[in-house]
Amino acid sequence: MKNSWLLAGAVAVCISAWTDVEGAETDSAEDESRGYVCVPDVAGDGWDCSADAGQSPALNWGTVPPGKPARDQGHTSVESATGIDPVTGLSTDPADWYRATEPRPTLPEYALAPDLAALLYKLDPQSDGFCPGEYRVRSYPHPAQADDSQFPIFIEADQLHTELDVSADLHGNVLVQQGNRKIVAPQAKLAYDTRIATFDEGVRLDQPGMVMQGGQASMHLNTKQATLNDVQFVLLDAQIRGRATQIQQSPEGDLTLAENDFTRCEPDNNGWSLRTRKLVIEKDAVFGTAKGAVLRVKSVPVFYSPWLEFPVSDERVSGFLFPNLGYSDEDGVDVSIPYYLNLAPNYDATIIPLYISDRGAGGELELRHMSSWQSTVLSGAMLPGDDLYNGFVDREDFDEAGGEALLGSFDPADRWLGAIDHSGQIGNFRTRIDFASVSDRDYFRDLGSDLSVSSRRELQRRAELQYASGGLFMRLWAQRFQRLDEVQIDDYERLPELELVYNRGLVGPLEFSLGAKISEFDRDNEGLSGLASLTGSRTHFEPRLRVPLAWPFGFMTLSGGYRYTAYDLDQPVDAGGLQIADTSPDRRIGLGSFDAGLFFERDLNWFGQSLVQTLEPRVYYLYQEYEDQDELPRFDASRLTFGYSQLFRDNRFSGLDRIGDADQASVGLTTRFLSSQTGREYFRFSVGEIFYFNDRRVTLSGNPAIDEMRDSSAIATEMSALLAGNWRLTGNMVWNPHDNAVEESGAGIQYRRDNRHIFNVGFRKRVEDDIEQSDLSAYWPITDHLAIMGRWNYDLVSKRTIEGFGGIEYSDCCLQVRLMARRFLDSPTARDFEFIEADDGIFLQIVFKGLAGFGTKVESVLERGVRGYRAPSAQDYFTN
Repeated sequence: MKNSWLLAGAVAVCISAWTDVEGAETDSAEDESRGYVCVPDVAGDGWDCSADAGQSPALNWGTVPPGKPARDQGHTSVESATGIDPVTGLSTDPADWYRATEPRPTLPEYALAPDLAALLYKLDPQSDGFCPGEYRVRSYPHPAQADDSQFPIFIEADQLHTELDVSADLHGNVLVQQGNRKIVAPQAKLAYDTRIATFDEGVRLDQPGMVMQGGQASMHLNTKQATLNDVQFVLLDAQIRGRATQIQQSPEGDLTLAENDFTRCEPDNNGWSLRTRKLVIEKDAVFGTAKGAVLRVKSVPVFYSPWLEFPVSDERVSGFLFPNLGYSDEDGVDVSIPYYLNLAPNYDATIIPLYISDRGAGGELELRHMSSWQSTVLSGAMLPGDDLYNGFVDREDFDEAGGEALLGSFDPADRWLGAIDHSGQIGNFRTRIDFASVSDRDYFRDLGSDLSVSSRRELQRRAELQYASGGLFMRLWAQRFQRLDEVQIDDYERLPELELVYNRGLVGPLEFSLGAKISEFDRDNEGLSGLASLTGSRTHFEPRLRVPLAWPFGFMTLSGGYRYTAYDLDQPVDAGGLQIADTSPDRRIGLGSFDAGLFFERDLNWFGQSLVQTLEPRVYYLYQEYEDQDELPRFDASRLTFGYSQLFRDNRFSGLDRIGDADQASVGLTTRFLSSQTGREYFRFSVGEIFYFNDRRVTLSGNPAIDEMRDSSAIATEMSALLAGNWRLTGNMVWNPHDNAVEESGAGIQYRRDNRHIFNVGFRKRVEDDIEQSDLSAYWPITDHLAIMGRWNYDLVSKRTIEGFGGIEYSDCCLQVRLMARRFLDSPTARDFEFIEADDGIFLQIVFKGLAGFGTKVESVLERGVRGYRAPSAQDYFTN
């Protein structure tokens, strides 16, 4: 009969390098690595492993093992801890949770919990309002990738009953630690020959990246091999929690889960869950393989797949994204199912098959590539044979114009889009490509796109190579446009332009600069006449001298320069109209300017707030020579919209083909209210006017307008105010005192606390363009989980709603559902709204947080329609 020993009280055992060799001797008196038995010392803050501590001499106990941890003061007896279920022995104490803004209570981590996920979760009152926190990860004594089998095994228990060379029974607060692995149980039995520990009354296994708790378990103490039944688990890296009938962990750390149900929702919330018959997660894998997967929303099955790859880490993996779904009365049902390809760490692709019930089937493609010096996105879309469009008009307009009886057959047209977005840098060189092209001018109005191309009035094709070093900047670039509105004359193409800017200091504050541009302009001039038919090259040089002076109380800048421009022009012989006599004109203009301003400050106390008010007067005088420019082309010249910022420019035209003559002085005044502690600007107001000493003679074309004959400009103002809380008020106005009329005005007020509390009201009016519109938009929670969103953009000229949408959102830390109805007019010129037919649509978006979502077009509508709203990262919606 083998010897039996019973040790009562707290007991510690250290098994150092417990080898797994079949038939190895374990009871030799010379085996110094056999183990230690330790009990608490008299002081209660350490361990006594001496020969008189009550150990069995037959086991050859040694001294205190190196690295033995002090007895954990957080150790709480299952029998004595508060909040313990008397039947199961599991913790029910709310102290197992802690708040981020409060001191953390002592966590009875050695007591098993009825809800493992709740034990590992923390509440965060500073979160977004409906997400209570995040999983708690304990501190590990060793690096996360350390091999636990290379560390000694420490065992603690209240009672130990051992049968020499056969087994050991441990009772009460059993704790097994090896490396980073920790096993906690109320009872355990160790088999010496197999090195297997069995736990029949519950167990919790805690190791890097994973915590599991089961009703029964068996584990090999020399490897990661384990089997747990009736299991709760939390995969910390993937933020996944769930339950399984059984979990098997292989010696290599691979997991096999049987009949499991898991989610990424927070504890006590099962907004969505994925139930699988079998799930395999290999060690260090980025996804698991599931069989018989059923997606449930609030316990209701909504999706089934016999096989599914499910991400279990934050790394990107290839797979289907959830579909986009929408409906409009013009297009019918619109469905697209994106597929994500993780091709390499630095490049990937998204393929989007799509189906529009009234138009046909097509697809979109996006390729992304990043390296140490560049980032490039290639985009494309194709819809062959659009049943509602023939390349010129849609089918409805075709039928209204007489249909096939008068116009012949309606042949569906192919619709397509292509785009490149590239930026890069190598040393002092930078590269930039922005290119987009579509099959027809109606593409975005009819189809839109989820790709990154956003402009709908014109598409730019632009490529640049830049060099910058010291005071030298050089740029070689080309530019052209594709017009999407009804304008029949194309913009000039810049093919190419070489630009150079050089700055250097001379003597004292004196500075010298040289600007130079050599440009080639071209376009299709068929059917054009006069100046509009001209093409050719332009060379421009502009040397300047400048003396900038600055003091704490103000500044003064004196500047003078010379502008020389030469052309080499071509004009078709059959252009008609005005035939230019000089194909090589040039222009020479001198200029000088004086710019000065003062800063006055005074301290204020406004409702207990310490402020500084500034008063900043500014005077700008500009003299620029006149030269007749009526026979010069207008490659890139246009008249700038007048506003406060225009008061201090040295040319009232954009581009270089028109340089305005000037003998004028601009006067402006700005006042600000600033925080005396932080310098934050609470209020700013500016007002100014230009006074002319001579009439302006240079025009874009024709004779000077009436306002160019007056001795003063309109009065321009602008204002910005940060009101109480998160309110901001902005406004601008241009008032013509000669006609006593407002030429342009705009005002807006915004409240934005965060991405879920946004409110905007705006108005703008521009007499010259006959624009008068109001805009109201909001995104606002009405409860912790419900929010409303909407926009009303109204045109007061045509008395029609340009865009109106409204919707409701349900959102918690687990699930987000949005339903939106939208009605809008799509006019690329932003005019003639009375002739545009409205389009209606209904959009649905569902996001299973941490899993996936569909209906991302709702995000694009919100981001464009609600000023200040920013869509979450696409990473939030990704899944397989």
